[in-house]
Amino acid sequence: MHYIRCLPVVFSSLILGCAVTPEQQEADLNATLPAMTLESVLPSAEENAYCKRHMDSDILYGVGTTLFNDNDVANAKSCLIFAAPEHNRAFCYLSLIADRDQQKSQADRDQESFRYMAYAASQNDWCAEYGMWRVYQIGSKGVERDPELAKRWLERSALHGYNESQSALVYRYEADGDLVSSLAWSRILGDEQADQQDQLRQKMDAKQLAASDKLYERLTKQVTSKETMYAEAREEDIGRYSATIHLAVPQALDGMSTEQRREFIRETLTIALENDQIESREQVALYMMMTRSARLKGITTDVLANEQLLAILHNDELTLAEAQAQAQGVIDAAYP
Repeated sequence: MHYIRCLPVVFSSLILGCAVTPEQQEADLNATLPAMTLESVLPSAEENAYCKRHMDSDILYGVGTTLFNDNDVANAKSCLIFAAPEHNRAFCYLSLIADRDQQKSQADRDQESFRYMAYAASQNDWCAEYGMWRVYQIGSKGVERDPELAKRWLERSALHGYNESQSALVYRYEADGDLVSSLAWSRILGDEQADQQDQLRQKMDAKQLAASDKLYERLTKQVTSKETMYAEAREEDIGRYSATIHLAVPQALDGMSTEQRREFIRETLTIALENDQIESREQVALYMMMTRSARLKGITTDVLANEQLLAILHNDELTLAEAQAQAQGVIDAAYP
């Protein structure tokens, strides 16, 4: 593999006037990767009890990540393969699954894991870009250690908004003696890093401070905002909550189009997050199912105004399926 450098430190080039756009930086970094297409990277998969090809991709992704976290790796892999064409983040999980495949040699595991991660990184996924930093920082998954290339992937992940990458960059730049960039990225992280920023400023002269201010202003125009990252997380949550409901009570969301289902989950999630009576993700999902059952009966008032339903919500002894079954009984009795 070869790669193109304008200067050893990408953001120093911004200060010194090297005319390289963010798009060119991305293209140059992608040139260090092997040639890949979605078809060449993604294997075929068999449907299973949890995932069918026709299912909405966000539910497939949510089910896949849930099964992965439950250590049901075989079923998780199929779900994530079905989801991957529309959800690049699925490749990060597929990379982790490949690492665990004891039926393959270490070399084959490394190659498969790296290709999943590299493909997602080529599609600007901050999770995969962060993973590429770790790979090149230590030299793993069959590639040689390359700290400078690692830094470039870390910078790209940071540009795409990942706060862990941004934090790592602050320390990396300070360790390299680049206080200008270290302070600028610390400011991108926010006011909660005020003490760190004060310590950096004490080590800098007026010229460095001015250069850091200039770099910070440029970064604010280039870095994916916290608001955008939050919105992305909320969109992912729509799929995750849809998946939680699908796994617990598959018929709960029947009769909704994809757009209707996503809007319903978005609406009820917003309400649930602002309700002090709802304290856990399981309770959020149950609240969504209760609300869906009530609306099918034509009820538009908040279901938690019903004391029986509120008691069911707070009964930690019940599974989601059991709780929804009890809630359905209460709703049917109250609104025949």
